[in-house]
Amino acid sequence: MTFRYTLRTLAAVLASAGAATTGAQAPQEQDQTGSHTIEAYVSSDAVQGLYQRDLSFEEIGRTHVYGGVFFNEARDLIAIAGALVRVGLTDPQDRLQVQIGPRMYGAFLNGEDQDIFGIGLGGEARYAFGPDRGSAFVLSAYYAPDILAFGIADEVMDASVRFETRLREGTTIFAGFRMFEFDLPLDREVDDNLHVGFRRDF
Repeated sequence: MTFRYTLRTLAAVLASAGAATTGAQAPQEQDQTGSHTIEAYVSSDAVQGLYQRDLSFEEIGRTHVYGGVFFNEARDLIAIAGALVRVGLTDPQDRLQVQIGPRMYGAFLNGEDQDIFGIGLGGEARYAFGPDRGSAFVLSAYYAPDILAFGIADEVMDASVRFETRLREGTTIFAGFRMFEFDLPLDREVDDNLHVGFRRDF
């Protein structure tokens, strides 16, 4: 089944990420700050949890790898995995940071009793402000066209905007809105709500 295949793919991505860090990354290249992150949010009818990790590769530089699970009130279960790479030679202290990369979706839609797999392309823009840059607006958007969507879906659209602020070192809270939709014979919104959540770096 597509959803089971995606779960195996997600596990393989996270396992290879760990191997890359211990094997291919030189000690002086590793950034310990925020190298592991747990993020979760809840809305009126959905929850999502992600595990994220920052890695450094000689060929492409710093890479943000993540994977997790989304579940909603309709009992739709969606595995998510992806990677983000910074655009340009930006300084970590720049207020505006832009990252791009792929995002994979492996979904079991309960109402339709169907498995769907999609590969989206997109990215994230983060604008930080405040004296210590501890607050930020974050916009993300991903789109999987028909050619990269399999099953009964013609395309997948996933966009969100959030405001986040750091409570203390390593802990951030956020609030935002997400529009997450599968284009089926009838459009299927799996999330279209305000949400609140937290992120913990360690």
